[in-house]
Amino acid sequence: MKAKILIVDDELVICRSCEKIFTRAGHEVVYTTSGKEAIQILSMQPEDKPFDVVFTDLKMMDIGGMEVLQTVRQKYPDTLVVVITGYATIASAVETMRYGAFDYLPKPFTPAEILGVLEKALEKRKIIQITQHKYNYITDTGFEGMIGRSSRMCEVYSLIQKVAPTDSTVLIVGESGTGKDLTAKAIHKQSNRKNEKYFAVDISTLTPTLLESELFGHVKGSFTGAYTTKQGIFEVANNGTIFLDEIGNLSVETQARLLRVLQEKQIIPVGSTSVKNVDVRLIFATNKNLKNLVAEGKFREDLYYRLNVFPIKLPSLRERREDIPELVMFFLKKHCEKVGREIPFVQVESMDILMNYNWPGNVRELEHTIERLVIVAEEDQIKPVHISTALYHSESAIQIGVPKDIYELNTIKKQLRESSIFEIEKSFVLEALIRNDWNISRAARDVSMQRPNFQALMKKYGINKDG
Repeated sequence: MKAKILIVDDELVICRSCEKIFTRAGHEVVYTTSGKEAIQILSMQPEDKPFDVVFTDLKMMDIGGMEVLQTVRQKYPDTLVVVITGYATIASAVETMRYGAFDYLPKPFTPAEILGVLEKALEKRKIIQITQHKYNYITDTGFEGMIGRSSRMCEVYSLIQKVAPTDSTVLIVGESGTGKDLTAKAIHKQSNRKNEKYFAVDISTLTPTLLESELFGHVKGSFTGAYTTKQGIFEVANNGTIFLDEIGNLSVETQARLLRVLQEKQIIPVGSTSVKNVDVRLIFATNKNLKNLVAEGKFREDLYYRLNVFPIKLPSLRERREDIPELVMFFLKKHCEKVGREIPFVQVESMDILMNYNWPGNVRELEHTIERLVIVAEEDQIKPVHISTALYHSESAIQIGVPKDIYELNTIKKQLRESSIFEIEKSFVLEALIRNDWNISRAARDVSMQRPNFQALMKKYGINKDG
């Protein structure tokens, strides 16, 4: 993201140094050595292109950084302010944050340090822009229903566009909830078979006998309950596309049948000796490591190499966090339309929580969380307290299996801490207020906190005496 940056410092060498650092990083930079001139520059900025970030010194000759900060916060609330100073103290840091500074950077600082602060500010700026513009920027449903503009997702879209026009077998690999089914549908919709039938089969939900019957068909009397002859999906979907999900759960016997389809493009229905020719595009998906299954003797090596012609690796949601705001908005719109309610405004602090959560259940968990929020958040805004409650009761917190190793155990422990800390903090603040008859100063002293920090927690969770 190319940013528009204003630097305010009465030391010309600092201004020029920052200008050089930011310009090399591809940003547009304006600087001034006067606080008064900075306010004039801000007043002349076009409404459709305000400054993204203002870096201001705290102590200057004419107008200090606090006045610049207050002017920006009052008149240009979308612009983020970073205070830089050579007189750093805890008191001054607390004061600037209290008045709405995004960050506080003591001098001297390195190029890496100031660029790191800018990067964090631009991430916050993006969230603000998306939440405040709500849904006007969504002009379509993404790439064939897949939402996200991150570099990782753009790589996936590029692979889909390359492989879709061919008849090559595709193996989609990714954690549960990353969108393997949507990826398969996108390949079909972009293919030459898009007007033909598309079937999706979740292998994990069917017994081996039933799966073979569903895929290859059966003849009357071939097994108990086979009262009639039935065509399988391979026949019904002829000339179309079949998506087989959770291929790692396939029995060894069915693997042999599937290998025949891939090699010969032929099937033999259960209980029959007749060979039938089929022409289908096959797409497979798994959340397991098939190489490990091959090594363990649970998956045929020859079948693995037949499947792995064109692999597509889907990123987890935590690997593309920059897509979370857009996904949140998309799911909010979708589920609000379902229940016929106005789309609530998402507070920036709420979006921050969603951005920083680890999402072990990926996009599926995010959608379920948003659906829950639409139901429980009855106000016209989604506050941090709503997010904390939704995450505290999310499926990742409730449905956690036994970890397979210490690394997975540590990951789960971290996720549980992240999801439960919101509820604990909220209760901590509420109980302190109740004990002290909602006197904020007394409540802050009671829990050994400074009043501004205690108020920040109240704001974070939308806590007030009336609400």
